[in-house]
Amino acid sequence: MKKKNVFKIISISLPFLLILMIELILRLSGYGENYQLFKTLKIKDRPEYLVMNSEVSKKYFNNEGFNSDNQSDIFLKTKTDSTFRVFVQGASTVVGFPYYRGGSFPRMLKHRLSQTFPNKNIEIINTGITAVNSYTLWDLTDEIIEQKPDLVLFYAGHNEYYGALGVGSSSSIGSHPIIVRSYLFLKKFRFFQLLDNSYSKIFSKKTKTPKVGETNLMEVMAKEQRIPYNSEVYEAGINQFENNLDKILNTYKKYNIPVIISTIVSNEKDIKPFISDSINNEKKFLKNLEENNIEANKVAKNNALAAYKLGRHYLKKNQDTAKKHLHIAKELDYLRFRAPERINDVISNLSKKHNFPLIDMKKAFISHSPDDIIGNELLTEHLHPNIEGYFIMADAFYNKIKELNYLKNWSNYIPYSEAFEDIPTTDIDSIKGKLIIADLKKSWPYVMNMSGSLPKSTYYDITNPTYEEKKAMSIYMNQPQWKNVMIEAYETYKRTKKYSKALRIAQSLIFEYPEQADGYLEAGTICLKMEDPKRAVYYFIKYNQLDKTSASAKQLAKVYMTLNKLNLAQKTIFEAKKSGLKDTDLDNLLQNITDRIN
Repeated sequence: MKKKNVFKIISISLPFLLILMIELILRLSGYGENYQLFKTLKIKDRPEYLVMNSEVSKKYFNNEGFNSDNQSDIFLKTKTDSTFRVFVQGASTVVGFPYYRGGSFPRMLKHRLSQTFPNKNIEIINTGITAVNSYTLWDLTDEIIEQKPDLVLFYAGHNEYYGALGVGSSSSIGSHPIIVRSYLFLKKFRFFQLLDNSYSKIFSKKTKTPKVGETNLMEVMAKEQRIPYNSEVYEAGINQFENNLDKILNTYKKYNIPVIISTIVSNEKDIKPFISDSINNEKKFLKNLEENNIEANKVAKNNALAAYKLGRHYLKKNQDTAKKHLHIAKELDYLRFRAPERINDVISNLSKKHNFPLIDMKKAFISHSPDDIIGNELLTEHLHPNIEGYFIMADAFYNKIKELNYLKNWSNYIPYSEAFEDIPTTDIDSIKGKLIIADLKKSWPYVMNMSGSLPKSTYYDITNPTYEEKKAMSIYMNQPQWKNVMIEAYETYKRTKKYSKALRIAQSLIFEYPEQADGYLEAGTICLKMEDPKRAVYYFIKYNQLDKTSASAKQLAKVYMTLNKLNLAQKTIFEAKKSGLKDTDLDNLLQNITDRIN
């Protein structure tokens, strides 16, 4: 080889070798973040588990004061034959804002599926992150595939403009998908994190943008606050979502992973447009409105506020007219925290293109809404469901899984009414969620003159608070840990014989610590105190699976005997003895069961 060519190779290689050296030095010195989606969780006397890495959100946000919400659903590192593993992708609605924990639809779904299939290990892993959009969901896809999902559920689309890296977001780096995806690829390298962090610090000093703590997250993320219908930025948001979702679904299809995708919902009836042009000659418009003059309709075609007023005017007079104009009002709203209807069109079209089943969640919400218009009855504010709304979402996915027969033998199918009575959300978490929403609705953009500031918190206005309100306020103020509040509340409810409330506490603790047998024992015991052995069976099955002692086997067998399921009681004792458990009480119980069978 000629010396000239050698020098060329060396000169080309040098920058890459320098970058590699810097990368190694940064890693060895501990600089930067490991953005792996899942991390190993080791629990004494248990197999290894994985849990979502709470630090992964830092990959998408450069604002140092922002800590994104996500759930912590643990799952087995080594998947077993009896496991049905589901991942859920999305943003704050998937996380369960403002209730979280048992108030999220993924956990409501897990609760119902687990009781329908008590002998299966149902894993529903919530990978939702607040304030992200389809770029993040695309970025997480490969790591989700590595965990061998049996099914992926997808609910997203509201954050394409103001979510992390969105076209109207304060964290945007451009509107071209290839540039953004390349940026996310490079973020895994420490040398690039160094460059990115340095740039962010220099840039942040030169700009006076609102920070988390000074105002709410909505205002921090919303850079482009006026995005007109069909404008260039508007179209870029639609294209961004379509491009990313197409790639996500194509990747899952390539690996033969089933996906259920859903349309998204928003509040059209009770949330007026956040930002609209003023109405020219509003007095004349209102007069035309009262007189049912067609001139009012002409104004409403191009003005969000006029369309909203027209829709509200016809709400009890003409449902179709009201529905039409309230929808137009949402579509014309300049501040695009509610997704345009074209996002739902993209979802529907891509589900057909990739042959993935679709849930029409909008239709499901409308069927439970007065006047067939989605409003405050099911949503807390502009788009996040209340407890009933989240239950409707869980119900839709539950029945779609049944329809598609992804799990066999639905003999324990739980109907809507029965499941609704067993929503695993505590009163304390529900009240805390209401406090969050009350504060949100006193801040920007619900109250425009609150820009750049935070309101006085709602809990200061509560006089003579109930026990649940006191506990909710204490969690909201970040005083005691959630777990400590729940344990104390459980003991209080049990002592005062408020067993239904105690059960919901136990259910919420099971979600957080599904590997711990004691939670199932407590829940089963409470069910027996409620004289509900049928419901207790599920908890004692799980208790016996995790505990594997003569005590857990006896407890399960006794509940089966109460329900006159003697063959199952006998089978439980046989399996305990077969596993090597030796106990005189087991022998006596087995003899008792055998005598009753004969």
